[in-house]
Amino acid sequence: MALLLATAPVRAEALHVGIVIPQSGQFKPLGDHVREAFAVWESANPGAFEDIVEGDDGCSEQAGVDAAAAMIEAGVNVVVGFLCTESLAAALPLLSDENIPVITLTVRADIIGEEASRLGWNFFRLAPRAGSEAEIAADAILRLWADKSFALIEDGAISGRELVEAIRVNLENRGLKPNFVDNFRPGQATQPSLVRRLKSAGVSRVFVGGERSDMAVIAMEAERQGVALKFMGGDSLHAPQGEIPLPDGTIAVLAAGATPGPEAEAARAAFESLGLIAEGLRIPAYAAAEILGTISNRMDYSATGLVEALRTTTFSTALGPVTFDENGERREPSFVLAILRDGEFTRLSVEETARIAGESQ
Repeated sequence: MALLLATAPVRAEALHVGIVIPQSGQFKPLGDHVREAFAVWESANPGAFEDIVEGDDGCSEQAGVDAAAAMIEAGVNVVVGFLCTESLAAALPLLSDENIPVITLTVRADIIGEEASRLGWNFFRLAPRAGSEAEIAADAILRLWADKSFALIEDGAISGRELVEAIRVNLENRGLKPNFVDNFRPGQATQPSLVRRLKSAGVSRVFVGGERSDMAVIAMEAERQGVALKFMGGDSLHAPQGEIPLPDGTIAVLAAGATPGPEAEAARAAFESLGLIAEGLRIPAYAAAEILGTISNRMDYSATGLVEALRTTTFSTALGPVTFDENGERREPSFVLAILRDGEFTRLSVEETARIAGESQ
């Protein structure tokens, strides 16, 4: 008996999990996704968590303080949620003081990760880091368009301008300059002057820092003028198709959770069995449940602490393998390349990437 006990795996106590999500307002549907994902995962893994306590993310600094206090009073071990930057930033120091880690599914701001690292907050991010979008886009341009004439254009909005500027700097630091850089006025029904400028510049490839609808208008105008252009854009292309479709073959840098790979099939099937579509935050939240389920009552995290368990474990999830670095940032790429086929973005395969890279100008 003594030998059996000595070799038996030590089991940790089941986790008390907090989920802080919008309970009303425009972000409530995303909060519902988080709740549903945990419920779907728990239905297949009953008893994995001691309990799940909900808090309200009102997307303000005071809401973050109030939610953090409620989670501390409830005695949770870990919190998933805080979908808004303001509430997350206010809650992190309070929860970290109580050694309660926080996993965010949506907040991308680089500054949050930087502050968490500087101040020692227990912060973990399943959401993509904002700066990595430009890095992935620049890598894609280098791999696919290095021998092509290409343009970088943006819509004048802060997000579009910052994305394109970050891509430009990244490329030029690596010895590649765009043939043409320009901006355009968004929300127009046609873009004749922009397309004429692109034609005069002699480019064949265009990265658009702007909305899906604007790219569709530019592509339509290029076709009307007989200008052969191929397009790439950022995560803003993950949006409903408007009246004007994007051309097939458009490449997008999308958040990994927006175009789940084959590792998400089990999660998709679980949602579908309950009449739910694996969209929005359902897959990322399901992955968070899988991460905590791996720890809860399955690992001896009491020896090192929950924070250390999160930092030192490789988790198998619907988002693929997940590992966190010492600052709580995910080590795996948080953005992926996708290509539009028949109106739907799917992940770009290695074979298709090689084919696109080999296309002549």
